[in-house]
Amino acid sequence: MYDNTLNDFLKLESDKSDSERIQRAINNTQNGVLYIPKGDYSIKTPLVIENCCSLKMHPAARLVATEEMDFVLTYKPTGNYHNLTLFNDDGSVYDNLGLFISGGDIDGNGIASCFAITNAHHFTLSDISLHNGKEYGLYVGGKNEGHIYELVCNNVYCKCTMKGLSGNVGIWSNKSDSHFNDCFVIDYTIGMRILGSSNRITRCHLWGGTVPPENYSVEEWSEIYGKRKMALKNGVYGEDAKANDYENNVPEMLINSIAFDIRGGSNILDGCFADTAEIGYNISQNTRLVGCDFFNNKLMGLKNSLAINHIKGKLSVHMSNFEGTTGKEVLYSGNPDDVEWSMNFVSGFSENPFETPAIKIGN
Repeated sequence: MYDNTLNDFLKLESDKSDSERIQRAINNTQNGVLYIPKGDYSIKTPLVIENCCSLKMHPAARLVATEEMDFVLTYKPTGNYHNLTLFNDDGSVYDNLGLFISGGDIDGNGIASCFAITNAHHFTLSDISLHNGKEYGLYVGGKNEGHIYELVCNNVYCKCTMKGLSGNVGIWSNKSDSHFNDCFVIDYTIGMRILGSSNRITRCHLWGGTVPPENYSVEEWSEIYGKRKMALKNGVYGEDAKANDYENNVPEMLINSIAFDIRGGSNILDGCFADTAEIGYNISQNTRLVGCDFFNNKLMGLKNSLAINHIKGKLSVHMSNFEGTTGKEVLYSGNPDDVEWSMNFVSGFSENPFETPAIKIGN
């Protein structure tokens, strides 16, 4: 179901890329749904949605940055979203809560961030890939840039496949009262950085290691990883890990990496997985971890990972699983007196400050 399709907006001779006709299509779909068919679309100038246009994209529709810009696509509808209610020009209440962007792939191509949303009362972002964001995959809010609550992100897949993007953030948000469900972030240095409060982060899996170390090609790194995997399978990993192939080659995006950087208060992480990062959970305000996991894939080369870096605030950790693999990982840094720690599985850590760290099973 849609109101307009991009196929009805042809590329003009004066157009320098696909940006112009996509923007024309957006501008002609006020408060409607625009369908973008399968295909690769060159984006040389930023796309901006200000008229409450929703986008429905084919899974193989790719918006690819081909010039430097801040964001490939920005959603910032006009209106004062700080107010409780929005109104039409005739004074009637405007309360469209079904606005969305669904499907497709926004690729920053290493020269642009992918997608920013700065104004919304209720908005859904779903089933979309955000590749190779220069600074951000998904950027929510910002400094004095509108107001957002009730952003729902379902199956948002952020991934970097190219080198040279170290330090970027997969999902960045300084807004509150939003839901992030079943999101995956792969090889952004910071997986999720949440500065807002009272967000619900559920079944999000953050990991890295596919982008090769600085001095290796993708093929070389893939071969080294394969050697490590076979060594581990054959039970000789400990001895082989001393060879040159296994030293000083941590993947680029794992250097200074943080899976979940939680800076706002009253956030709940439920069923989340910090899978291979220098810091799994970086906690700066009151936070609850329920049924969460930490794991360090030693095949990626990280040796001294920290599962929880507890800077301040109260922390509750319940029914979660923490697994070290090199014997050098540290479970927790902070003040254990500010932690409620109950019914957790723990194994393989060199340091563990909790007297009763894990569930006891059987006898």
